[in-house]
Amino acid sequence: MKKILFYFLLLVSNDVMSQGTHAQTKIAPFFLFDTYYSFIGNRGADVWGFKAGITWNNKWKFGAGFNKIKSDIVEEKALPSDEVGYSIDDTVRSQLYLRYYPLMAEYTFYEKDDWQISSPLCLGYGRSYFEYFDKNNNRRSIYNHGVLISDIGINAQYKVLKWVGLGGGVGYRFMLVSNPEIDTDFSSMVYSIRIKVFLGEIMKTIFPDADFSLNKKKKIIR
Repeated sequence: MKKILFYFLLLVSNDVMSQGTHAQTKIAPFFLFDTYYSFIGNRGADVWGFKAGITWNNKWKFGAGFNKIKSDIVEEKALPSDEVGYSIDDTVRSQLYLRYYPLMAEYTFYEKDDWQISSPLCLGYGRSYFEYFDKNNNRRSIYNHGVLISDIGINAQYKVLKWVGLGGGVGYRFMLVSNPEIDTDFSSMVYSIRIKVFLGEIMKTIFPDADFSLNKKKKIIR
């Protein structure tokens, strides 16, 4: 993990130095929907979520979002003592979930025509838990505990329309801090499909005379 952070810090410093002679800093908003396919404990797991933030100089994206993982793992779990009254039985059939809120930084190292290739790094806090239906058919969670997660990978994107792009990627999810009450390992390869909405292009179309980028003078770095 330290090597990954060093890699991103090196990219930041190199990009700042290379951009030092440019006259402007351009900042624009972005929003994207994420659908991931991954594994949890050698079983399939679907992920859905979204991310939003800013694009800096068409090279970096910084943002935050939400992801929820629904696994294919369904187990008979003994209810904790404080949950026994909510179910007819003291053992219930439950499904494993993970939800978390990632902070992201993504560097674009290739961009030509309508294609873009980038490398994202995410660090997120969330909770993993089993979910069951109680005697009133309401959803309840058990063995709920905080976790810390990191993702890194490679993404490719194609701009289909002026406002919308399609893309995909591959990466790896690291569990930095795991749930002590759940033995299943959430670390896994991840495969993503994404739909990106270009908020900047939408705003330019709606307000053609407005400038939504932040143009800021820079000092020349020698």
